[in-house]
Amino acid sequence: MKILNKIKSIKALQIIALSIFALASCDEEAPPGLNFTPERSVFDTTYITNTIPAAQATNVLIEDFTGVKCPNCPRAQGVAKKLMSDYPGRVFVMAMHPGKGLLATLTSPFKKPGDDHNSKYDFRTEEAADLLTMLGGTSQLPIGSINRTLFSPSESAILINDNKWPGKTSEKLLTTSIVNIDTFGTKGVYYVDANTIRINVKLTYTSASTDSQFVSIAIIEDSLIDCQEDGAMVNEIYLHNHILRRMITPTTGSQLKASIVPGRVFEKTYDYQFAPNETWNRQNLKLVVFVHNGTNGANKFVVQQVKEYEIH
Repeated sequence: MKILNKIKSIKALQIIALSIFALASCDEEAPPGLNFTPERSVFDTTYITNTIPAAQATNVLIEDFTGVKCPNCPRAQGVAKKLMSDYPGRVFVMAMHPGKGLLATLTSPFKKPGDDHNSKYDFRTEEAADLLTMLGGTSQLPIGSINRTLFSPSESAILINDNKWPGKTSEKLLTTSIVNIDTFGTKGVYYVDANTIRINVKLTYTSASTDSQFVSIAIIEDSLIDCQEDGAMVNEIYLHNHILRRMITPTTGSQLKASIVPGRVFEKTYDYQFAPNETWNRQNLKLVVFVHNGTNGANKFVVQQVKEYEIH
C-alpha cells in the first residue's frame, strides 16, 4: 500500500510539473531567429551546369527600419531614394516598420486617443520586428543595413546610421556577386489568378562558398499616401514607398540545401495566396528576391545578391 501511494504521489508531482511547464511556455516568446512559417515552395530542383555564366555585378539591398512617428525617418528615406535614383536598377529598398518593444512609440499608427491625426494604414509587421532582432536590434530609428554587411572589424554592428549608407553602398556596387539571380519560364513572376502570385526564381552560383546559403522573397508595396511625422510637423499626405508587407519565405530565408560550387543552379517556384485581410493594391506590389548567408560564421547574414521584380 505504501508503495502504491508513493507511485501515486510521484505521478501527481509529474502532472503538476508538466502543468507548470505548459503555463510557462504559453508566456514565453520563441527565441530570435526561429521562424515557423510554412515553406511555400511548390517546385524545387538543383543541378550543376558546365556552362558557368559571367558573374553579375553586386546589387545593394537597403533594409530601412523606420516608423510613422519617427521625425528623422523621412531624412533616411530621402537618402535611400537618392541612392536608388543615382544607381537605377542596382539599389533596392525595403522599408520596415517593427512594432515591438521600445520602438512601438515610433512605429504605431496615429490612431490613439489624443492623436491629432488618423492613419489609414498600419505598416507594422511581425517580420520587420523579427528581422530587426536578427540583425542586432536597436533602440533608435532610423537605422538600416547595407547588404547586411559588417564592413570592417572596427564596426560593431550591421545596422548603421543613414549618413553611412551612401559610402557603404558605393563600396558594395564595385564588387561582383557569387550568385546570379534570374527567373525561369515564360513569365517568371506573375499572377496565377487574382489571388495568387507565382515566382519562378533561378539562382546560379559562379563561385564556391562554404557559408550556408538562403533565399528570401519579400512583398513590398509602393504609393501609399498616409501620415508621417517629419521634423516638427506631421505630413498627412506623405508618400510611403517600398513598404514591407509580407515575407513569402520564412523570415530567416529558405535554405539552399546543396554544396555551393561554380555552376550550381537552384530552380525554385513559390506560390503565395493572399489572405482575406491582405487587401493591398495589387498594381503597386513588387517582389524583392535576395540571396544571403545563413546564421553561422564571421559573414553571417551577408546579402550576396538582390533583385526586384514587377508582378505581371
